[in-house]
Amino acid sequence: MSEQNPKQPFIFRSFVNSFHYLYQDAEYLHQTAKKPEMADTFERVRLCRTALLLYIFSLEGLINRAMDHFLPRHLHDYFLEREEKFGIEDKWLLLPLLVSEKEAFDKSRYPWSHFAELIGVRNDFVHPKHDRPAYYRAITSNRWEPLPWNEIPKDLGVKEADVVYRQTQIPKDPYAIRPEHIDRAKKIVDDAIAELDRLLGGKIFKKDWLRSDEMTLIYPPNAKLSDLPSKVPKQGAG
Repeated sequence: MSEQNPKQPFIFRSFVNSFHYLYQDAEYLHQTAKKPEMADTFERVRLCRTALLLYIFSLEGLINRAMDHFLPRHLHDYFLEREEKFGIEDKWLLLPLLVSEKEAFDKSRYPWSHFAELIGVRNDFVHPKHDRPAYYRAITSNRWEPLPWNEIPKDLGVKEADVVYRQTQIPKDPYAIRPEHIDRAKKIVDDAIAELDRLLGGKIFKKDWLRSDEMTLIYPPNAKLSDLPSKVPKQGAG
C-alpha cells in the first residue's frame, strides 16, 4: 500500500458480540447491588431486577451468534433466514442437534429445567400481564416490604406458583428481587452455557470465542495491519 494520508482514517468493522456486553453489564450491576451501602435501598432492587434481565437476555445473544458461527454450511442460510420464527428455547435445542447430530439438552434435567424457567421470567417481563399478584407486610402506615411466599398466611389460599417461579425460587414480584436471586440466576446461565459448550464439543469456550470480538480492517482499500501507525500521531503537528 502507498504511504498513508494522515487525514485518512483506518476503519475496522466488527459485529457486536451481544452476549459479551449484556453479560458484562449484568455482572457490573450484580456486584454493585451487593455493596454494603446498597443494603436497604430501593436502588438495590432496581440493580437486581435489571441485572436479572440482562443475564437472561445474554442467552439469546449467545445462541444467535452461535448459530451464525457453528451451523453446518448447508443449513446455515436456511435457518438464519428464518431466525425470527424460532423461539429462544428452540434455538438452544436445535443447535446441538444440528452440529453434533448425537446429543441434545435433556429437557427433564438441570440445567434445562431451570434455563426454561428463566426464559419464562424473561417473557413475563417483556410481556407483562395485568394480574400479577404481590403481597406486602406493613411496617408503618406508609412503609411496606415484600412478603416471602412461605410467610403468607395459609388461609389466604395463595399457592407457591402464584408468587414465585418454582424451579429458581425467583419472586414474580419485581419489587422483591434481591442479590441472592441474581446469584441463582447467574449460576443457571453459567451452567447452561457450560452444557452448551459440552454438547458442541468445546466450541463455545475455545479460544475465548464466548467473549471475543472479531475486528476486520476494511478501509482504506488494500490496507494491511502492518500499515497502522505504531504510535499515536501528535495533534497539530505540521
